[in-house]
Amino acid sequence: RLCSIRWHNYYSKMHVISKEAGKLVTGEHARPLQRVVLKIGSRILTDGQGRLRTKSFSAIARDVIDTPDIQTVIVSSGAVAAGFATLGHKSAPSRVEKRQAAAAVGQTKVMRRWTEVFEELGSDIAQVLLTNDCLTDRRRYVTARQTLSALLERGVVPIVNENDTVSMDGLKVGDNDNLAAMTAALVDADLLVLLTDVAGVYSSDPNEHPDAKPIPFADNASALMEFCYKKETSGSIGGMVTKLEAAEKAAAYGIPTVITSGREASALKTALRGGTTGTYIAPSKNPMPARRHWMSVQAQPIGAVVVDDGAVAAIRQKASLLPRGITGVQGRFCRGDLISVIDQDGIERARGLVRFDEREIEQILGLHSSEAAAVLGERGNGVVIRPDRMVIVE
Repeated sequence: RLCSIRWHNYYSKMHVISKEAGKLVTGEHARPLQRVVLKIGSRILTDGQGRLRTKSFSAIARDVIDTPDIQTVIVSSGAVAAGFATLGHKSAPSRVEKRQAAAAVGQTKVMRRWTEVFEELGSDIAQVLLTNDCLTDRRRYVTARQTLSALLERGVVPIVNENDTVSMDGLKVGDNDNLAAMTAALVDADLLVLLTDVAGVYSSDPNEHPDAKPIPFADNASALMEFCYKKETSGSIGGMVTKLEAAEKAAAYGIPTVITSGREASALKTALRGGTTGTYIAPSKNPMPARRHWMSVQAQPIGAVVVDDGAVAAIRQKASLLPRGITGVQGRFCRGDLISVIDQDGIERARGLVRFDEREIEQILGLHSSEAAAVLGERGNGVVIRPDRMVIVE
């Protein structure tokens, strides 16, 4: 009975909010859509047996071309799912080297099909392969941003994917949902659209509860996590959890997300035209500045410094990280790299752009700033990470 009351109150609230969602997406206060990142799942582009769904490619390309006033970046899954059968596997392999081999085969098939469908519509595409180090290294990040912007300005549709063939665990973003969120921030998108095989985030598993309905609107992705259900998919990585993680990353940058079905003919066109479809997740009302957002969403900084409790308290008060509070160094990094700040229990407390390499920090850890400055000489004043180059990890 309590559960029934709870759901009644919840759906009453959703009914009111769903009207507001329409205003947010299509109303007078909506931000005009000029640039969209569209992520397409493997189950939309392949049939689970290693074959491409050619009609899906054509339909998506047509919807993109039919909105010429919107610049669209496509984050395309499907490489592993399109390649495993050619290598003699009955399903997508789990071993890394076999998945990489399948991706190498499947990526050529996926890109050939994208090339064909867009050429039929008189448009050009470009392949952009990224790895996590392209996103964590600030200089490479800026280069990728400039390249994507140049392609979009010339009317070319970038097809983005992770470079699965050569990516190692430490260099992988891990899934295309989160890659799409990072890409959305990279290109300053106005909307992130995640096309999947369901019509949005459901209140319960629609495979077990035919009367389950999509939740039309949420203020934030975290509020939807309790409604995720486990669903194994052949040839794909992730699920609804990774989509909500991606939506959370995008929201922090001020980008709304729509999770909707890639199998409904009108869903993508509705999303691209600013209509209400699937589940709409609102952007943060206080988005992070670009540099802080970039630091916060990176999957794995390349190194870390270990700090004491005093340093943790200081940086949470927006103070600089000084050598006095550092007790150890982990990994190899250079000046300007993004690193983690972890406490004595190994918990990440912050991350920021470091002002020294790991060998220099090893020379000055535990010293007062004046002592560190004397050791470093002309190389610095002892401040390891400035507060305006740091983001707190909650």
